[in-house]
Amino acid sequence: MFDPKQALCDTAFHVYERRMTDAAGGNFSVRHEGRIYCTPKYAGSRHWWRLQPDQVMVTDEQGALLGGNGEMSREWAMHLAVYQAFPQVSAVVHAHAENIMTFAHMRRPIPPTSEQTDRWGTVELCGEYASHTPELALAVVEGLRPGIGGLPDLVAATLIPRHGVVIACADLFQGVEALEGMDQSCHILAQKAAIEAAEALQGR
Repeated sequence: MFDPKQALCDTAFHVYERRMTDAAGGNFSVRHEGRIYCTPKYAGSRHWWRLQPDQVMVTDEQGALLGGNGEMSREWAMHLAVYQAFPQVSAVVHAHAENIMTFAHMRRPIPPTSEQTDRWGTVELCGEYASHTPELALAVVEGLRPGIGGLPDLVAATLIPRHGVVIACADLFQGVEALEGMDQSCHILAQKAAIEAAEALQGR
C-alpha cells in the first residue's frame, strides 16, 4: 500500500545521494487521496534529506495545514499552484541536480540525448523570477503547461533559469526517473562539448 510520507522520505534521500539535488534546496510533494504531502523547510540544509515521516507537511488541496512536524517549504506556493492548475498531476519534483544546474545557469534548454530520454522531449525554460515569489509559481505553471497533455504516461518539465528543474507527473517515481534522465542528458551534452573542443584543438 502506498504511503506518501514514507515515499517522500525515501525519494528525497535517494535523490540527494545521487547528487540530483543539493543541501541548499529542492523539494518534493505528492497529492494522494485529497491531501498534499510536501517535504519541509530546511530538509536539505539542516537534515541532509534524512527525513522521518512525521516531518512531512500535510495540507488539504486548498493549502490549509493539516499536520507535519516542521514548517512549510519556502517553495510550497509553487507546488500548490501546480496542483491547483493541473488536476491530473499527482507529484511534483523540484531539484537542483548537479548537471542540470549548468544548463539552468546558462539559461539553455535541455534536449534529449538517447532513446530513453526522447520520450520527454526538450525541457524548455520558464520565465525568470525571484525564488519563493508568486510570479515564479505562475511562471512554472505556464512552463509546464505544454507538456501536461502527455500525462499520465509522460511527465511535464520546465527549467527555472539559474535555479533548477520542476517536473510534474502522475507518479512520484516516474518523476525521479525523469529527473535522472534529464540530468544524464546534461552530463552527456557537457562531455560532448568538451570532446569536440579537444578534437578541434588537436586539428589546428
